[in-house]
Amino acid sequence: MLEPAAADLFDGQSAVRHPVTLLWQPDGLAVTQADGAAELVPDSDLTLVEHRGDRLVYGHRDRNGWRLLVPVDAPPELLERMPQGFKYGGVIDRLGLIRASVVLGGISAAIVAAVMTAPSWLGPRVPEAWEQRIGSALVGDLQQFTCSTPESDAALAALTRDVDDGKSPITVQLAKIDMVNAVALPGGRVLLFDKLVQEAKSPDELAGVLAHEAGHVRKRHVMQALLRQFGLSILLSGANSDIGGTLGGVAAMGYSRDAEREADEWSRMRLAKADISPAATAAFFGRLRKLDPTAGNKQLSYINSHPDSGEREQAFAKAVQPGKAYRPALTLHQFAALKAACKKDKKAREWSLGWPK
Repeated sequence: MLEPAAADLFDGQSAVRHPVTLLWQPDGLAVTQADGAAELVPDSDLTLVEHRGDRLVYGHRDRNGWRLLVPVDAPPELLERMPQGFKYGGVIDRLGLIRASVVLGGISAAIVAAVMTAPSWLGPRVPEAWEQRIGSALVGDLQQFTCSTPESDAALAALTRDVDDGKSPITVQLAKIDMVNAVALPGGRVLLFDKLVQEAKSPDELAGVLAHEAGHVRKRHVMQALLRQFGLSILLSGANSDIGGTLGGVAAMGYSRDAEREADEWSRMRLAKADISPAATAAFFGRLRKLDPTAGNKQLSYINSHPDSGEREQAFAKAVQPGKAYRPALTLHQFAALKAACKKDKKAREWSLGWPK
């Protein structure tokens, strides 16, 4: 037979403590005061508020300030029917620790995956007008670092027409930068570095490199790389126009190996349409291969974001069609005009190592 258990009650109407006895009935908890006044509290109305020293404190769902203080050593048959507290938290206690861990782990993995893959699916969806504004804010006006003569401008325009599809204009400029490189910038801009032009053995090499950078523009790789490097803040808060810092960061952006391969495929496709031989571009990558410490080492080459130079050399070499009559990308006069542009343009300032001189 169940025995009444002693407890204390604060009814929420006053600060007076009322000694009570508790006894579970079929319809709820009978709470009886010393004067005999009793009420039946449904178990669904009881909530565990806290564990206070040697007392368990229960509240009433519909009565603010109502508190029932039950000794922790009350009869087990009484405490077993009282509301139990949460051990870890509502959701975890409802699901169980193991199941909740699996669910929360899956949610976390999905969030991480969304963040990691965001540049790939969000980049191509950024309007080109937005990208142009971002590009202007990031790198500003590059005119002071570009080399321009009437002859070199005409040669560069002719080369651009051959290696780009012309659906929307891209701006190609020759930059006075002492580095064998070229870079695609936000907003449909491409920079050919003067050091690359000086090292080129033929205009066909420049055509392959320029077509590659145009491929990055057309495949929206530039916006993807920006999102990957600078995060969504570039879309939400814009960017400053510190050319010395941001141009260096943009020039140093890395593309994924898949993006580099896509740009190479674009380059081979455009060279084929323009009847320009890919053999010169293959030779260019052959020279890079000899300078690349990871060349031929598959394990090391996959650490680099670029595909192995030897792999790229072979891909362009295989694209050469035996017996096909190719034409030069530029005339000797046009090629010479490009090589001489930065020497003739006395207004062009040199830019290197991320800071203008």
